[in-house]
Amino acid sequence: MNEKNGPRPLDYQATSFSQGRMDFAWEKPTPEERARSYADWRAGKGLIGGDPRQRPHFDKLPEWGLHRPFLRALALDDHRAANGERFRQEIAGARPVEIEIGFGRGDFILDRARRMPESRFIAYEVKTKAVHLALRRVEKQGIENLWLSDDDVRMSVPPTIPDGRLDAAHVLFPDPWWKEQHKGKRLFSPPFVDLLAAKIRPGGYLHFKSDVEQYGELVHYLLSQHPAFSHHRPELADQVGPHLPTHRESWCRAHGKPVWVYYYPRQHEL
Repeated sequence: MNEKNGPRPLDYQATSFSQGRMDFAWEKPTPEERARSYADWRAGKGLIGGDPRQRPHFDKLPEWGLHRPFLRALALDDHRAANGERFRQEIAGARPVEIEIGFGRGDFILDRARRMPESRFIAYEVKTKAVHLALRRVEKQGIENLWLSDDDVRMSVPPTIPDGRLDAAHVLFPDPWWKEQHKGKRLFSPPFVDLLAAKIRPGGYLHFKSDVEQYGELVHYLLSQHPAFSHHRPELADQVGPHLPTHRESWCRAHGKPVWVYYYPRQHEL
């Protein structure tokens, strides 16, 4: 499904994109490949930046993150600041919670947090520099319902977000990790879909976009095969509502490149 039109994105420090490689190939995983993906998941393989538990002072927040809406799962109990306590209190409330995985410049999630002050948002981006920039924008714009993290979401979400707590997960233009030797870093895999199924509440949804058609096909296969999710429902676009496109989507539109969009509702308890 292609999306057209929409509000104008923020215009600052324009980035030059290319279409990128388009020879993304995948095959339905065999039982052996599925078993391997779960074993790799348990072993922490494929985490962007490596296993954070192997880093010095992994249980401490960086100085620049203290007393700010910044989250690291392994440093929730850092006594030097109340980051963890504040985060737990907000997640424990009754307000809707949404996440974005790989927010890039943050155009989509900052705009969404402004539009929906009654909700809580958590945005993940493994590029720490991007988190620095987004934190400054959050504070400059007075946004009080958005937390940012430079964790790999596969490591961060399981211990920090209770099961059934998410109303929506937005995954917009994830890195395809083209090379065969990098395939293990791809976000979407059978155990990742299990994680989404556990954390998204019945009636919630996954919102996915990509400019790589074959990646969309892989995601569609994994989600449609999972008993917790219904098939793609285009009408769920109404639940997302008006929003700013990501920087990547703006580039695609400007250059006439197609964007594939999918919405997968989390079914009620099976």
